[in-house]
Amino acid sequence: MKYYIGIDGGGTNTVGVIGDENTILHQSVVGPTNYHNIGLEAMKETLESLLSQLCASQGIMLSDVNRICFGGAGIDTVADEKRIRQSFQEIPYTGSLDVMNDALVAMAAENGSLSGGILISGTGSVCYGVKKDGALIRVGGWGHILDDEGSAYAIARDAIKAILESYDGRGPKTELFKTISAQLGITEETELVDFVYGQSKGKHEIAQLAPLVSDLYEQDTQAKRIIDHAVHTLKRTVMTLYEKMDFEPFALVVSGSVLVKNERIFSALRRALPAEILMKRLEHEAAVGAYHIAKGNL
Repeated sequence: MKYYIGIDGGGTNTVGVIGDENTILHQSVVGPTNYHNIGLEAMKETLESLLSQLCASQGIMLSDVNRICFGGAGIDTVADEKRIRQSFQEIPYTGSLDVMNDALVAMAAENGSLSGGILISGTGSVCYGVKKDGALIRVGGWGHILDDEGSAYAIARDAIKAILESYDGRGPKTELFKTISAQLGITEETELVDFVYGQSKGKHEIAQLAPLVSDLYEQDTQAKRIIDHAVHTLKRTVMTLYEKMDFEPFALVVSGSVLVKNERIFSALRRALPAEILMKRLEHEAAVGAYHIAKGNL
């Protein structure tokens, strides 16, 4: 019997499935595998645990697995792919291996193939598309310092910036600090500087403030401006992909907390896009897409 493993590796948790040529047989969930956040050694240990659990569920050895597809957060460059492949070899797994960004396995899970497009806006943001000739296109997603426009991090960052500009007198009055300070348990605007630059806080903690900004959309002009800007930047990203896809109609899967959990932003973006782009939320488990890629079905 032939076995295949599909893995969706994220910054919070990692989902893996194992199956034969006909069906998925078992699923396991472990911790994060984004090596940019946790380091290569920690990532490798987590992958070892996941692969061990999946193989044990079927009473097989890792060498019995015919192919693995790993779709991982933070796999953006040739160097990233090389490091992931090296880690699998050290586990050791020396069989057939596909390595790609986690957005692509999510696209495959929802669209049924590596086709169409996917827009992710969660802590960060990125957009991918696959043309009819199989060419892969990427737009954005170059990290929170250089890019990630329209993401939860960008929304929260812009809110904090608006608060500090208001505090200085450089910007309009805003109710954002009242809401955010209650969430963070702070009393002075300048404490936001320590919150952002403190070494104990990562971009995920900052991004968690984004829903508070959306909640003030109807009451605060600065909150409205920030959310409208996020929608605009997401639209610009998708329209850039549309142009690179030769203006051919395609299905656009959307994922990430900003688009899945925030109905205001989801609906505003859908209204802003042309009808030729069929926008739908991700509903299927991304690891299933990785499993089908491993089987060679997609």
